[in-house]
Amino acid sequence: MRLSAAIQEYIEYKRSLGMLYRDSEGRLKALLRQIGDVELPAITAQQVREYLNGTSGQVTRLWFTKHSALLGFFRYAVSRRYMEHSLVPTTLPKKPPRLTPYLYSVDEMRRLLRAADLIHPPAWLMEPHTVRTLLLLLYGTGLRIGEAIRLKLRDVDLVENILTIRETKFFKSRLVPIGTDLADVLRRYYEQQWHGRDHTSDSPFLCTHKRTQLTRQRVRCAFNRLRTEAGVLRSDGGRYQPRLHDFRHTFAVTRLVTWYREGKNVQRLLPHLSTYLGHAHIADTSTYLTMTKELLQEASQCFERYALSGGAK
Repeated sequence: MRLSAAIQEYIEYKRSLGMLYRDSEGRLKALLRQIGDVELPAITAQQVREYLNGTSGQVTRLWFTKHSALLGFFRYAVSRRYMEHSLVPTTLPKKPPRLTPYLYSVDEMRRLLRAADLIHPPAWLMEPHTVRTLLLLLYGTGLRIGEAIRLKLRDVDLVENILTIRETKFFKSRLVPIGTDLADVLRRYYEQQWHGRDHTSDSPFLCTHKRTQLTRQRVRCAFNRLRTEAGVLRSDGGRYQPRLHDFRHTFAVTRLVTWYREGKNVQRLLPHLSTYLGHAHIADTSTYLTMTKELLQEASQCFERYALSGGAK
């Protein structure tokens, strides 16, 4: 069996189990592009190692993401007797330290929005108001970038101010309430982008200047240029510059700090934040709760109030 057919069969098998399998599908298809559509027994361990190592040859967390995708695929291929043995390395390198997320300040957000107003559609493929709306959507909801760009017109209810996030992990969907300010931003965007133009309920809410679907790669490239122009750069020695996914971290930490400052019972509210972000378990949410100076200060003051009150709730 050829690699392309085996990958397709494996993807269909995983999805029959209720998995979306988008990320791993991308990893497997990247392997296919690199080594070609060869017969499975013709693949060599060297080719697999070269794919895992990438062009830099450095061991990053992406190495382990690729490894996990290949491990499942080759185990499946061996179990179906498409090949004799797995080609995935059994000895794993040491994992690099966990990535430190970047938290955007209010001033940095304003600089990004100002820079977005100066972009030119022919070069960026996205109009300024599209980039601005996307940034405010990520900042105000903590959506994953894939969830944001997959929103259809039917998913954005600007009467009830609710977003419907469809088919996230394990085909789960959720409702995301939004505030009036963000709803006004989305309403203005719809009027400017879609009002009076041909569209259906399945048309992408956020789109290119040609009204076509945005892609992750296109948005990431545009954001990297935008971030540079806005001068939003990290100087803390982090391995990566600020990313789109860091808006999700920023949202979670900002929400937690706000609850502390409002005197809310944060422990009781954490499950609500977890649900809002689309996590199945609170432990998944903890990844996004980076301990910042503000968060530590608010938590300390909360504990001090609790202690002075004698532990009364």
